[in-house]
Amino acid sequence: MTNLEPELRALAPFVDLPPERDLAPAVRARIGTRRPLRRPLVVAVALLGLTVAIAFAVPPARSAILRWLGLGTARVEFVDRLPDTRRRRPLDLGEKTSLEAARRRVTYGVLTSPLLGAPDEVRVRGDQVAFVYGRKLLVTQSRGMFFTKQVGPGSHVRRVQVNGRPGLWISGAPHVFGYITGAGQAAPVNFYLVGNVLIWQHDGLTLRLEGKLTRDEAIRIARSFR
Repeated sequence: MTNLEPELRALAPFVDLPPERDLAPAVRARIGTRRPLRRPLVVAVALLGLTVAIAFAVPPARSAILRWLGLGTARVEFVDRLPDTRRRRPLDLGEKTSLEAARRRVTYGVLTSPLLGAPDEVRVRGDQVAFVYGRKLLVTQSRGMFFTKQVGPGSHVRRVQVNGRPGLWISGAPHVFGYITGAGQAAPVNFYLVGNVLIWQHDGLTLRLEGKLTRDEAIRIARSFR
Protein backbone atom coordinates (compact mmCIF):
# COMPACT_ATOMS: atom_id res chain seq x y z
CA MET A 1 0.00 0.00 0.00
CA THR A 2 1.43 3.41 -1.04
CA ASN A 3 0.93 6.93 0.28
CA LEU A 4 -0.25 8.31 -3.07
CA GLU A 5 -3.75 9.22 -1.91
CA PRO A 6 -2.61 11.24 1.14
CA GLU A 7 -0.03 13.08 -1.01
CA LEU A 8 -2.67 13.96 -3.60
CA ARG A 9 -4.98 15.23 -0.87
CA ALA A 10 -2.13 17.33 0.57
CA LEU A 11 -1.46 18.87 -2.86
CA ALA A 12 -5.11 19.73 -3.55
CA PRO A 13 -5.19 23.13 -1.73
CA PHE A 14 -2.37 24.42 -3.94
CA VAL A 15 -3.84 23.88 -7.41
CA ASP A 16 -7.20 24.86 -8.85
CA LEU A 17 -8.21 22.58 -11.72
CA PRO A 18 -10.85 23.49 -14.33
CA PRO A 19 -14.07 21.43 -14.49
CA GLU A 20 -13.60 18.13 -16.33
CA ARG A 21 -15.35 17.70 -19.66
CA ASP A 22 -17.38 14.60 -20.42
CA LEU A 23 -15.11 12.93 -22.97
CA ALA A 24 -16.95 9.63 -23.17
CA PRO A 25 -19.14 10.42 -26.25
CA ALA A 26 -16.20 11.72 -28.29
CA VAL A 27 -14.00 8.78 -27.30
CA ARG A 28 -16.68 6.23 -28.21
CA ALA A 29 -17.21 7.91 -31.59
CA ARG A 30 -13.49 7.88 -32.39
CA ILE A 31 -13.05 4.27 -31.30
CA GLY A 32 -15.81 3.24 -33.68
CA THR A 33 -13.91 4.68 -36.68
CA ARG A 34 -10.42 3.45 -35.85
CA ARG A 35 -8.75 0.32 -37.14
CA PRO A 36 -7.59 -2.28 -34.61
CA LEU A 37 -4.21 -1.41 -33.15
CA ARG A 38 -1.27 -3.41 -34.38
CA ARG A 39 0.49 -5.53 -31.82
CA PRO A 40 3.73 -3.44 -31.65
CA LEU A 41 1.66 -0.32 -30.97
CA VAL A 42 -0.34 -2.12 -28.31
CA VAL A 43 2.89 -3.20 -26.64
CA ALA A 44 4.29 0.37 -26.82
CA VAL A 45 1.16 1.81 -25.21
CA ALA A 46 1.29 -0.84 -22.50
CA LEU A 47 4.93 -0.08 -21.77
CA LEU A 48 4.19 3.65 -21.55
CA GLY A 49 1.41 2.97 -19.08
CA LEU A 50 3.71 0.73 -17.07
CA THR A 51 6.40 3.42 -17.01
CA VAL A 52 3.98 6.01 -15.64
CA ALA A 53 2.68 3.53 -13.08
CA ILE A 54 6.21 2.78 -11.90
CA ALA A 55 6.99 6.50 -11.61
CA PHE A 56 3.98 7.01 -9.36
CA ALA A 57 4.77 3.88 -7.36
CA VAL A 58 8.29 5.05 -6.45
CA PRO A 59 7.99 7.73 -3.72
CA PRO A 60 10.86 10.04 -4.87
CA ALA A 61 9.66 10.05 -8.47
CA ARG A 62 6.04 10.54 -7.46
CA SER A 63 7.01 13.42 -5.20
CA ALA A 64 8.86 15.12 -8.06
CA ILE A 65 5.83 14.76 -10.34
CA LEU A 66 3.32 16.05 -7.82
CA ARG A 67 5.16 18.79 -5.98
CA TRP A 68 6.54 21.23 -8.57
CA LEU A 69 5.57 23.14 -11.72
CA GLY A 70 7.80 24.76 -14.31
CA LEU A 71 7.24 27.74 -16.62
CA GLY A 72 10.10 29.17 -18.66
CA THR A 73 12.96 29.92 -16.25
CA ALA A 74 10.66 29.66 -13.22
CA ARG A 75 10.25 26.65 -10.95
CA VAL A 76 7.36 26.61 -8.48
CA GLU A 77 7.78 24.07 -5.70
CA PHE A 78 5.09 23.03 -3.22
CA VAL A 79 6.51 22.58 0.27
CA ASP A 80 5.00 21.68 3.63
CA ARG A 81 7.07 24.34 5.36
CA LEU A 82 8.75 27.47 3.99
CA PRO A 83 12.44 28.25 4.65
CA ASP A 84 13.11 30.45 7.66
CA THR A 85 12.51 33.88 6.10
CA ARG A 86 11.01 35.85 8.93
CA ARG A 87 10.55 39.28 7.38
CA ARG A 88 10.23 40.96 4.03
CA ARG A 89 13.29 42.64 2.60
CA PRO A 90 13.97 44.17 -0.83
CA LEU A 91 14.96 41.78 -3.60
CA ASP A 92 18.52 42.02 -4.84
CA LEU A 93 17.64 43.40 -8.27
CA GLY A 94 21.15 44.42 -9.23
CA GLU A 95 22.66 47.70 -10.34
CA LYS A 96 20.48 50.76 -10.83
CA THR A 97 20.67 52.10 -14.38
CA SER A 98 18.61 53.70 -17.15
CA LEU A 99 16.25 51.99 -19.60
CA GLU A 100 18.55 52.82 -22.51
CA ALA A 101 21.59 51.38 -20.72
CA ALA A 102 19.63 48.26 -19.72
CA ARG A 103 18.70 47.65 -23.36
CA ARG A 104 22.37 47.77 -24.31
CA ARG A 105 23.36 45.28 -21.60
CA VAL A 106 21.01 42.43 -22.54
CA THR A 107 20.72 40.42 -25.75
CA TYR A 108 16.94 40.59 -26.10
CA GLY A 109 14.43 43.33 -26.78
CA VAL A 110 13.30 44.74 -23.42
CA LEU A 111 9.52 44.84 -23.13
CA THR A 112 7.76 47.92 -21.77
CA SER A 113 4.19 48.76 -20.79
CA PRO A 114 2.31 51.77 -22.21
CA LEU A 115 -0.25 51.17 -19.47
CA LEU A 116 2.26 51.62 -16.64
CA GLY A 117 4.45 54.17 -18.35
CA ALA A 118 8.06 54.87 -17.38
CA PRO A 119 9.28 52.98 -14.27
CA ASP A 120 10.64 54.84 -11.28
CA GLU A 121 13.72 52.59 -11.26
CA VAL A 122 15.44 50.30 -13.76
CA ARG A 123 17.85 47.67 -12.47
CA VAL A 124 19.91 44.95 -14.13
CA ARG A 125 21.12 41.70 -12.61
CA GLY A 126 22.74 39.30 -15.10
CA ASP A 127 20.33 39.28 -18.02
CA GLN A 128 17.39 40.22 -15.80
CA VAL A 129 15.89 43.69 -16.22
CA ALA A 130 13.70 44.89 -13.35
CA PHE A 131 11.22 47.78 -13.38
CA VAL A 132 10.18 49.28 -10.05
CA TYR A 133 6.99 51.33 -9.88
CA GLY A 134 6.65 53.19 -6.59
CA ARG A 135 6.76 50.84 -3.61
CA LYS A 136 4.03 48.44 -4.64
CA LEU A 137 4.80 47.06 -8.09
CA LEU A 138 7.76 45.16 -9.51
CA VAL A 139 8.18 43.64 -12.98
CA THR A 140 11.19 41.53 -13.98
CA GLN A 141 12.04 39.94 -17.33
CA SER A 142 14.86 37.68 -18.43
CA ARG A 143 15.80 34.96 -20.86
CA GLY A 144 18.34 33.02 -18.80
CA MET A 145 17.97 34.08 -15.14
CA PHE A 146 16.45 31.06 -13.38
CA PHE A 147 14.52 31.43 -10.16
CA THR A 148 12.55 29.30 -7.74
CA LYS A 149 9.38 29.91 -5.79
CA GLN A 150 8.40 27.84 -2.78
CA VAL A 151 4.75 27.96 -1.76
CA GLY A 152 3.28 26.63 1.46
CA PRO A 153 -0.21 25.44 2.42
CA GLY A 154 -1.53 29.02 2.73
CA SER A 155 -0.69 29.97 -0.86
CA HIS A 156 -2.67 29.16 -4.00
CA VAL A 157 -1.39 28.50 -7.52
CA ARG A 158 -3.70 28.89 -10.51
CA ARG A 159 -3.02 28.38 -14.20
CA VAL A 160 -3.98 31.43 -16.28
CA GLN A 161 -3.65 32.69 -19.85
CA VAL A 162 -1.77 35.85 -20.85
CA ASN A 163 -2.12 36.78 -24.52
CA GLY A 164 -2.91 33.16 -25.32
CA ARG A 165 0.14 31.80 -23.49
CA PRO A 166 0.23 29.87 -20.20
CA GLY A 167 0.92 31.68 -16.97
CA LEU A 168 0.83 31.07 -13.21
CA TRP A 169 -0.91 33.23 -10.60
CA ILE A 170 0.31 32.78 -7.02
CA SER A 171 -1.74 34.39 -4.26
CA GLY A 172 -2.76 34.02 -0.64
CA ALA A 173 -0.15 33.76 2.09
CA PRO A 174 3.31 35.14 1.27
CA HIS A 175 5.64 32.66 -0.40
CA VAL A 176 9.39 32.51 -0.94
CA PHE A 177 11.43 33.66 -3.94
CA GLY A 178 15.08 32.83 -4.65
CA TYR A 179 17.52 32.99 -7.54
CA ILE A 180 19.00 29.71 -8.73
CA THR A 181 22.78 29.58 -8.94
CA GLY A 182 24.80 28.22 -11.87
CA ALA A 183 25.00 24.87 -10.08
CA GLY A 184 21.21 24.60 -10.20
CA GLN A 185 20.73 25.12 -6.48
CA ALA A 186 18.81 27.91 -4.74
CA ALA A 187 21.09 29.55 -2.20
CA PRO A 188 19.24 29.97 1.14
CA VAL A 189 20.85 33.39 1.66
CA ASN A 190 18.98 34.61 -1.45
CA PHE A 191 15.47 33.70 -0.27
CA TYR A 192 12.97 36.54 -0.04
CA LEU A 193 9.42 36.67 1.27
CA VAL A 194 7.04 37.94 -1.43
CA GLY A 195 3.32 38.42 -2.04
CA ASN A 196 0.97 37.97 -5.00
CA VAL A 197 2.82 37.16 -8.22
CA LEU A 198 1.98 36.56 -11.88
CA ILE A 199 4.48 34.63 -14.04
CA TRP A 200 4.13 34.48 -17.82
CA GLN A 201 6.14 34.14 -21.04
CA HIS A 202 6.53 36.31 -24.11
CA ASP A 203 8.73 35.43 -27.11
CA GLY A 204 11.23 33.39 -25.09
CA LEU A 205 11.25 35.73 -22.08
CA THR A 206 9.99 34.85 -18.62
CA LEU A 207 8.30 37.77 -16.90
CA ARG A 208 7.29 38.13 -13.28
CA LEU A 209 4.94 40.75 -11.83
CA GLU A 210 4.67 41.24 -8.07
CA GLY A 211 2.36 43.63 -6.28
CA LYS A 212 -0.81 44.23 -4.30
CA LEU A 213 -3.06 43.36 -7.22
CA THR A 214 -5.97 41.12 -8.01
CA ARG A 215 -5.54 38.40 -10.61
CA ASP A 216 -7.50 40.37 -13.23
CA GLU A 217 -5.48 43.53 -12.58
CA ALA A 218 -2.21 41.59 -12.91
CA ILE A 219 -3.27 39.94 -16.17
CA ARG A 220 -4.37 43.30 -17.61
CA ILE A 221 -0.94 44.77 -16.83
CA ALA A 222 0.86 41.71 -18.20
CA ARG A 223 -1.03 41.94 -21.51
CA SER A 224 0.20 45.53 -21.91
CA PHE A 225 3.89 44.54 -22.05
CA ARG A 226 5.20 44.49 -25.62
